[in-house]
Amino acid sequence: MNKTTKELILGEILILLEFLCWWMLKLVFYGNNYFISHWLLVVGIFILFGIVSCLAMLLVKNKKILLGGFFIGLLSFFIFFNDKLIYYAIVLVLLFLAFLFGLRKIRKEEKIQVDLDFWRIFKRGLPIFITALILVASMVYYFSPELMNKKNNKITIPEKTIDVFLKPFEGLIQEKLPLEVNLDSNASKILQNTQIEELQAKFGIKIEKQDTGRQVLYKIIDNQVNNVTGAYQYLIPLGLVIGLFIILKIISILYVAIVIMLSWLTIKILMKLNFVKFEKENREVETISL
Repeated sequence: MNKTTKELILGEILILLEFLCWWMLKLVFYGNNYFISHWLLVVGIFILFGIVSCLAMLLVKNKKILLGGFFIGLLSFFIFFNDKLIYYAIVLVLLFLAFLFGLRKIRKEEKIQVDLDFWRIFKRGLPIFITALILVASMVYYFSPELMNKKNNKITIPEKTIDVFLKPFEGLIQEKLPLEVNLDSNASKILQNTQIEELQAKFGIKIEKQDTGRQVLYKIIDNQVNNVTGAYQYLIPLGLVIGLFIILKIISILYVAIVIMLSWLTIKILMKLNFVKFEKENREVETISL
């Protein structure tokens, strides 16, 4: 297998993993059901994308193959997200520039080393690239239906998010309920008709016959959040996006370390398979002395 064929293989894998990354973002921010298997798949795909990006930036010397493959992968983003073209185009341009910057840093670090230190090589260029990738994910989150109901300008808090905050108080709430019912029982078994009418009038909500006690709480919390935020409601989505960006940025410290370690391991495996090889070359180095 010649060098060009190997570079094409890496370029094609890079395109495939970019496509899968955008699909994962769609699954996370636009999906309705979340399972542990989904999250494991998301983490796995993004780790693989990081590894292949490192390998491609280091090993694919043909820039037409490298940059062309990465650019094609970027375009596949619009298969999943095409409602806010201008905003998405801006962050994708930033991601492409970050890829170029990371590529330049990695190549420069490789050239100045005598004995290759993959940690130093990849650490030079990977963090800025991952930061740009986090920016893309944050932008997708900002325009996701889970963050904000744009149609009526109301904040919609995901029920699973409310459940996380309710969990510590479920025992206390259960103590106030009759023994034969719980939060997942029908609201008519928990509340009297007069109490239901009072809640509807007080909070401006509509309690349906099929609603459970938990769903009534969802509606009350959603109503109160929107009332409390008032005129500052439009700032909440921005605050949540900034929060997500900060969280992902902190997580990226561990992510970068894992990706670099697995990239080094992958190179070792590829060497065993004769896909990659180490070469020694003599370099003229300019020095200055007294």
